[in-house]
Amino acid sequence: MKSPRITLARLRLGRPAPGGVKLHPKGSFTFEQGAEATERLSAVFGELSELACIDLGCGAGETVIAKQILNVPWRRLQSVDAFEPYLNKLRQQSARARQHAITELRVEQVFEHFGPGEFDVAILIDVLEHFTRREAIALLVRLERFAGRGVAVFSPVGRVEQDDLDGNAFQCHRSFWLPEDWARLGYDVEVYEAFHGHLDPPATAAWAIKRWG
Repeated sequence: MKSPRITLARLRLGRPAPGGVKLHPKGSFTFEQGAEATERLSAVFGELSELACIDLGCGAGETVIAKQILNVPWRRLQSVDAFEPYLNKLRQQSARARQHAITELRVEQVFEHFGPGEFDVAILIDVLEHFTRREAIALLVRLERFAGRGVAVFSPVGRVEQDDLDGNAFQCHRSFWLPEDWARLGYDVEVYEAFHGHLDPPATAAWAIKRWG
């Protein structure tokens, strides 16, 4: 599959060197290994209990990865989502962060409500594919000026169709991504082939993480 062209805007670090891409073929990993977040983030960003994290498009906090994020003893965790029913479910769960706040906002509105450097790490779990490609690239570029240390993305790879879910129009998929798309932006990418085994056909997923601080 040919990757759609990406036009790079000026990034915080200039035009970055391409990141690395590591492929985990189908059958070479467990679901738990592909979904593991805590050790993965610690390896890149250091001691998570010292960091402030903003979880963009956090959802209801019910997925395997979302539960791990809630279980990290962040110095500060800010959960952001635009769909109030998800946030109502999230409010019923506990978080280990020393300070945890939940805010109803569209992801792209966070720059109007929080200041640059206020958070060390921005996390987008199954979020980018809900934006058009142009919107998503603009979001990633702005996050390079916003987050103090870096960004972590988890997203399906390739074309994965999805319409509204749970009465939430934000759940529609509006773009698709290939590993080299993130690598060109300087992200290190780990690809887990056929990770979403519940889909027909199974969908591949990837972590894409970039650190600059």
